[in-house]
Amino acid sequence: MKDLYKEVETLRYHQELLINVIRNREAELDLLFVEKNLTREEGRILLKLCATLSKKMEIEKAEGYLHFQPLLQQLRNQLNPKLSIYELIRSCLKQGVFSEFMKEMEKELKL
Repeated sequence: MKDLYKEVETLRYHQELLINVIRNREAELDLLFVEKNLTREEGRILLKLCATLSKKMEIEKAEGYLHFQPLLQQLRNQLNPKLSIYELIRSCLKQGVFSEFMKEMEKELKL
């Protein structure tokens, strides 16, 4: 019964995300969450991780850091295995979420 409840909750979450995608065609991150079947909790954890690392990057930038390879590695290590780093970066940039952080992560990947 718990599995059925979890499944229904995930479907409700996906429905919310899809409504947002319909309203905003640029909502690539929301669509990625649905495509990869992330639960609400998995989505929450990922967004919190991105927010934390984004703030860390801002602090490091203010301290004069130019490269953020450790942050990229931390993101990779803690990223949900359902997602790839490339999908996450592309989707966040498209949706305009954590843009500055994701631009820096994209640069680090190209080095």
